[in-house]
Amino acid sequence: MCGIFGILDEKISDKELNILASHARQRGRDSSGLIFIENEEYKVARADQDIKKLLKRNNRNFTKVIAGHSRLITNSMSENQPVVRDGMILIHNGIIVNHEEIWNEISLNREGEIDSEVILAVAAEHIQSGYSFDSVGKAIMDKCIGTMSCAIFKPDIGKIILFSNNGSLYFGKIGDKILFASEKFALKECGAELIKNLNNESFVSDIPQCQKIKCSDDDI
Repeated sequence: MCGIFGILDEKISDKELNILASHARQRGRDSSGLIFIENEEYKVARADQDIKKLLKRNNRNFTKVIAGHSRLITNSMSENQPVVRDGMILIHNGIIVNHEEIWNEISLNREGEIDSEVILAVAAEHIQSGYSFDSVGKAIMDKCIGTMSCAIFKPDIGKIILFSNNGSLYFGKIGDKILFASEKFALKECGAELIKNLNNESFVSDIPQCQKIKCSDDDI
Protein backbone atom coordinates (compact mmCIF):
# COMPACT_ATOMS: atom_id res chain seq x y z
CA MET A 1 0.00 0.00 0.00
CA CYS A 2 1.15 3.54 -0.75
CA GLY A 3 -0.13 7.04 -0.22
CA ILE A 4 -0.13 9.87 -2.75
CA PHE A 5 -1.04 13.52 -2.27
CA GLY A 6 -0.70 16.94 -3.83
CA ILE A 7 -1.53 20.64 -3.72
CA LEU A 8 -1.92 23.02 -6.65
CA ASP A 9 -1.92 26.66 -5.55
CA GLU A 10 -0.21 30.03 -5.94
CA LYS A 11 1.17 29.64 -2.40
CA ILE A 12 1.59 26.23 -0.79
CA SER A 13 0.48 26.02 2.85
CA ASP A 14 2.92 24.15 5.11
CA LYS A 15 0.06 23.20 7.41
CA GLU A 16 -1.94 21.53 4.65
CA LEU A 17 1.18 19.92 3.21
CA ASN A 18 2.11 18.42 6.57
CA ILE A 19 -1.41 17.07 7.06
CA LEU A 20 -1.44 15.37 3.66
CA ALA A 21 2.11 14.02 4.05
CA SER A 22 1.34 12.62 7.51
CA HIS A 23 -1.67 10.71 6.23
CA ALA A 24 0.30 9.35 3.26
CA ARG A 25 3.10 8.33 5.64
CA GLN A 26 0.71 6.05 7.55
CA ARG A 27 0.23 4.01 4.38
CA GLY A 28 3.94 3.23 3.86
CA ARG A 29 7.39 4.42 4.99
CA ASP A 30 9.83 2.28 2.99
CA SER A 31 10.56 5.09 0.54
CA SER A 32 9.22 8.45 -0.55
CA GLY A 33 9.20 10.94 -3.40
CA LEU A 34 8.39 14.57 -4.12
CA ILE A 35 7.47 16.68 -7.14
CA PHE A 36 7.82 20.47 -6.97
CA ILE A 37 8.98 23.46 -9.02
CA GLU A 38 12.25 25.28 -8.46
CA ASN A 39 14.07 27.71 -10.76
CA GLU A 40 11.53 27.18 -13.56
CA GLU A 41 11.96 23.43 -13.70
CA TYR A 42 10.13 20.49 -12.19
CA LYS A 43 12.17 18.75 -9.51
CA VAL A 44 11.71 15.08 -8.70
CA ALA A 45 13.33 13.91 -5.45
CA ARG A 46 13.32 10.22 -4.51
CA ALA A 47 14.76 8.56 -1.40
CA ASP A 48 14.82 5.41 0.71
CA GLN A 49 13.54 7.32 3.70
CA ASP A 50 10.50 8.75 5.43
CA ILE A 51 8.51 11.41 3.53
CA LYS A 52 8.94 13.85 6.45
CA LYS A 53 12.73 13.68 6.11
CA LEU A 54 12.49 14.24 2.38
CA LEU A 55 10.29 17.31 2.88
CA LYS A 56 12.83 18.82 5.28
CA ARG A 57 15.70 18.29 2.85
CA ASN A 58 14.16 20.05 -0.16
CA ASN A 59 13.61 23.78 -0.67
CA ARG A 60 9.99 24.30 -1.72
CA ASN A 61 9.65 27.99 -0.87
CA PHE A 62 8.22 29.29 -4.13
CA THR A 63 6.63 26.24 -5.72
CA LYS A 64 3.05 26.45 -7.00
CA VAL A 65 2.80 22.67 -7.25
CA ILE A 66 3.78 19.96 -4.82
CA ALA A 67 2.97 16.28 -4.83
CA GLY A 68 4.28 13.34 -2.89
CA HIS A 69 4.42 9.58 -2.63
CA SER A 70 5.00 7.48 0.47
CA ARG A 71 5.59 3.85 -0.32
CA LEU A 72 5.21 0.41 1.19
CA ILE A 73 7.22 -1.73 -1.23
CA THR A 74 5.05 -4.31 -2.98
CA ASN A 75 6.91 -4.81 -6.26
CA SER A 76 10.55 -3.97 -7.15
CA MET A 77 12.98 -3.20 -4.34
CA SER A 78 15.34 -1.26 -6.60
CA GLU A 79 13.34 1.76 -7.75
CA ASN A 80 11.41 4.53 -6.06
CA GLN A 81 8.69 6.86 -7.26
CA PRO A 82 7.94 9.31 -8.83
CA VAL A 83 8.57 7.62 -12.19
CA VAL A 84 9.81 9.86 -15.00
CA ARG A 85 9.86 9.13 -18.74
CA ASP A 86 8.72 10.66 -22.05
CA GLY A 87 8.40 14.12 -20.50
CA MET A 88 5.91 12.96 -17.85
CA ILE A 89 6.03 12.35 -14.10
CA LEU A 90 3.93 9.70 -12.34
CA ILE A 91 2.98 8.91 -8.77
CA HIS A 92 1.06 5.65 -8.47
CA ASN A 93 -0.66 3.90 -5.59
CA GLY A 94 -1.31 0.30 -6.57
CA ILE A 95 0.19 -2.49 -8.64
CA ILE A 96 0.03 -3.45 -12.33
CA VAL A 97 -0.15 -7.24 -12.69
CA ASN A 98 0.00 -7.45 -16.51
CA HIS A 99 2.93 -5.07 -17.08
CA GLU A 100 5.11 -7.77 -18.68
CA GLU A 101 2.42 -8.52 -21.27
CA ILE A 102 1.94 -4.83 -22.04
CA TRP A 103 5.66 -4.30 -22.68
CA ASN A 104 5.45 -7.05 -25.32
CA GLU A 105 2.49 -5.35 -26.99
CA ILE A 106 3.56 -1.69 -27.20
CA SER A 107 6.26 -0.06 -29.32
CA LEU A 108 8.17 1.66 -26.49
CA ASN A 109 11.10 0.08 -24.67
CA ARG A 110 11.26 -0.52 -20.97
CA GLU A 111 13.81 1.61 -19.08
CA GLY A 112 13.49 0.31 -15.50
CA GLU A 113 12.08 -2.50 -13.38
CA ILE A 114 9.19 -0.97 -11.47
CA ASP A 115 5.76 -2.06 -12.71
CA SER A 116 4.45 1.53 -12.59
CA GLU A 117 6.65 2.58 -15.53
CA VAL A 118 4.29 0.87 -17.95
CA ILE A 119 1.58 3.40 -17.05
CA LEU A 120 3.66 6.22 -18.53
CA ALA A 121 4.59 4.11 -21.55
CA VAL A 122 0.91 3.49 -22.30
CA ALA A 123 0.23 7.22 -21.87
CA ALA A 124 3.13 8.16 -24.18
CA GLU A 125 2.05 5.75 -26.92
CA HIS A 126 -1.54 7.01 -26.63
CA ILE A 127 -0.39 10.61 -27.11
CA GLN A 128 1.97 9.66 -29.95
CA SER A 129 -1.01 8.06 -31.70
CA GLY A 130 -2.67 11.48 -31.86
CA TYR A 131 -4.95 11.37 -28.82
CA SER A 132 -5.15 14.13 -26.23
CA PHE A 133 -3.50 14.05 -22.83
CA ASP A 134 -6.95 14.50 -21.27
CA SER A 135 -7.91 10.98 -22.43
CA VAL A 136 -4.86 9.06 -21.13
CA GLY A 137 -6.58 8.06 -17.88
CA LYS A 138 -9.21 5.98 -19.66
CA ALA A 139 -6.63 4.52 -22.05
CA ILE A 140 -4.47 3.39 -19.13
CA MET A 141 -7.38 1.94 -17.16
CA ASP A 142 -8.53 0.05 -20.26
CA LYS A 143 -5.06 -1.43 -20.87
CA CYS A 144 -3.63 -2.07 -17.42
CA ILE A 145 -4.87 -4.78 -15.06
CA GLY A 146 -4.43 -4.19 -11.36
CA THR A 147 -5.04 -1.30 -9.00
CA MET A 148 -4.34 2.27 -10.01
CA SER A 149 -4.70 5.58 -8.24
CA CYS A 150 -2.46 7.95 -10.13
CA ALA A 151 -1.36 11.49 -10.79
CA ILE A 152 0.47 12.15 -14.06
CA PHE A 153 2.17 15.49 -14.66
CA LYS A 154 3.00 16.71 -18.17
CA PRO A 155 4.99 19.89 -17.55
CA ASP A 156 5.65 20.79 -21.20
CA ILE A 157 1.93 21.42 -21.79
CA GLY A 158 1.11 22.45 -18.21
CA LYS A 159 -1.35 19.68 -17.35
CA ILE A 160 -1.97 17.15 -14.60
CA ILE A 161 -4.41 14.23 -14.73
CA LEU A 162 -5.73 12.34 -11.70
CA PHE A 163 -7.47 8.99 -12.12
CA SER A 164 -8.30 5.82 -10.22
CA ASN A 165 -9.87 2.47 -10.99
CA ASN A 166 -10.51 1.51 -7.36
CA GLY A 167 -11.73 4.70 -5.69
CA SER A 168 -8.59 5.25 -3.59
CA LEU A 169 -8.14 8.85 -4.74
CA TYR A 170 -9.97 12.02 -3.76
CA PHE A 171 -9.68 15.67 -4.70
CA GLY A 172 -11.23 18.80 -3.27
CA LYS A 173 -10.90 22.59 -3.26
CA ILE A 174 -10.26 25.44 -0.88
CA GLY A 175 -11.18 28.46 -2.99
CA ASP A 176 -9.10 28.13 -6.15
CA LYS A 177 -6.67 25.72 -4.47
CA ILE A 178 -6.84 22.03 -5.49
CA LEU A 179 -5.80 19.27 -3.12
CA PHE A 180 -5.72 15.52 -3.70
CA ALA A 181 -4.99 12.53 -1.50
CA SER A 182 -5.47 8.80 -1.14
CA GLU A 183 -7.89 9.34 1.76
CA LYS A 184 -10.91 11.59 2.05
CA PHE A 185 -10.27 12.32 5.73
CA ALA A 186 -6.95 13.99 4.92
CA LEU A 187 -8.71 16.50 2.68
CA LYS A 188 -11.42 17.12 5.28
CA GLU A 189 -8.76 17.82 7.89
CA CYS A 190 -7.30 20.46 5.55
CA GLY A 191 -10.71 22.11 5.23
CA ALA A 192 -11.33 21.13 1.61
CA GLU A 193 -14.83 21.36 0.18
CA LEU A 194 -16.63 19.76 -2.76
CA ILE A 195 -14.58 16.61 -2.22
CA LYS A 196 -14.97 14.11 -5.05
CA ASN A 197 -14.04 10.45 -5.16
CA LEU A 198 -12.43 9.36 -8.42
CA ASN A 199 -13.56 5.83 -9.30
CA ASN A 200 -13.09 4.75 -12.93
CA GLU A 201 -12.88 8.39 -13.96
CA SER A 202 -10.34 11.19 -14.42
CA PHE A 203 -9.84 14.82 -13.45
CA VAL A 204 -7.60 17.18 -15.45
CA SER A 205 -6.22 20.52 -14.25
CA ASP A 206 -3.74 23.15 -15.38
CA ILE A 207 -0.32 23.42 -13.73
CA PRO A 208 2.61 25.78 -14.40
CA GLN A 209 4.27 25.00 -17.71
CA CYS A 210 7.97 24.10 -17.73
CA GLN A 211 10.24 22.39 -20.24
CA LYS A 212 12.73 20.79 -17.83
CA ILE A 213 12.48 17.93 -15.34
CA LYS A 214 15.40 17.31 -12.97
CA CYS A 215 15.66 14.14 -10.87
CA SER A 216 17.67 13.30 -7.75
CA ASP A 217 17.96 9.99 -5.90
CA ASP A 218 19.12 9.07 -2.43
CA ASP A 219 19.19 5.27 -2.31
CA ILE A 220 20.44 3.41 0.74
